[in-house]
Amino acid sequence: MLNTQLKRKGVKNVMINDIEYFDVQDIKTNHPDLKVDVSKIMYINNVALIKAEDVHSTTEFDKMIKQVFPKKD
Repeated sequence: MLNTQLKRKGVKNVMINDIEYFDVQDIKTNHPDLKVDVSKIMYINNVALIKAEDVHSTTEFDKMIKQVFPKKD
């Protein structure tokens, strides 16, 4: 997903060494229509961050899987 699309959605972000990272917790909490590549998450000061290229829109298949295997708390 492009940086500008994530910014329009209001996802928290930070610049580190001229690279823009987005807050994984904000994506998971406030944007259920997005998914992140968990293998690309990096932690800085105990904050999970990810590049925009590793954030994708949720597909119909993803939605069906969530219904078949609901998350247990």
